[in-house]
Amino acid sequence: MIRLWRAKHNNRLVLTYALASGFVSLAVAEFADDDAGHAPALIVSDHLEVIDGNWATAIKSLTVKYARYTKGNPTVLVVLGPSLYQSVQLERPNLPAEEITQALRYNLRDLVTLPPADIIADYYDAPVQLAGQDKINAIVADRKVLEPVLHELHQISGNIAGIVSEEQAIAQLFAEQVEPAVLAYQHDLEPALLQVYQQGRLQVNRVVRSLEQLSQLTSDEIKLGGAAPLSVEVQRSADYFERQLRQRPIREVIIAIGTKNRQGITQQLDEDLGLTSRWADYPQWAQELAAGDFSDYPVLGGVLLAQRLRIESREVA
Repeated sequence: MIRLWRAKHNNRLVLTYALASGFVSLAVAEFADDDAGHAPALIVSDHLEVIDGNWATAIKSLTVKYARYTKGNPTVLVVLGPSLYQSVQLERPNLPAEEITQALRYNLRDLVTLPPADIIADYYDAPVQLAGQDKINAIVADRKVLEPVLHELHQISGNIAGIVSEEQAIAQLFAEQVEPAVLAYQHDLEPALLQVYQQGRLQVNRVVRSLEQLSQLTSDEIKLGGAAPLSVEVQRSADYFERQLRQRPIREVIIAIGTKNRQGITQQLDEDLGLTSRWADYPQWAQELAAGDFSDYPVLGGVLLAQRLRIESREVA
């Protein structure tokens, strides 16, 4: 999690911008109190196409459209889609916790495609470890991409809660998933996320770039086996969780893919895996304004994460 900007505030509004390869989404929500478990009131859910990678311009246009919600320094959070960050698991550097973030750009220079000078990185702890391991999940973004985005955000509010990855935002929507399950999430032309949840926590996250066309498959392509690679990746995630991490067997696959051919996807998974599969739900508080194709999942998860960070910042202060 890239949490670099925090401030005190009393505004109960949360503005979350989610950046993907082809668009920016905006969610505006209001929380009635400072309880992170309290459901928000979703006021706005909208998106705007991005041209030539100009996310800052799209943010500015959405902000102008909903300017009445930007008064009073609301909490602002940005969620980066997988096409805009790199997720890397590595051994925890032998450093004090407060020094790890600063050291990451050098530890990661041989693991990512960005030069050290352009790396902005932070990390979160891997919740399940192999015996004898101590690994962290590093999130790496490009400074040249983020700088114009941050410039626009600072025009909106002085209360920037942070910049987070899609994998972290999505996880907020599955906090009630108790039994082990694999989530297959993909929308538009973004890389897919294959995640494992147990006891309401993200256990395994894999960014699978080869599945970026998944939501674009036609019914005929699915009938010809076009969704078979998804089954392979679900099985890989389950095998890693069960065999490498030695956790309980997975019995369920949760599908959140922006496709009109749901039946074909479900049939492919059922035939290949023999697991129970179901389509993901939207939280009750988001159903009225939901896009329905899961493209707004990152921005909605970001709303919950922004509220959590907002409360944490007040407790630290």
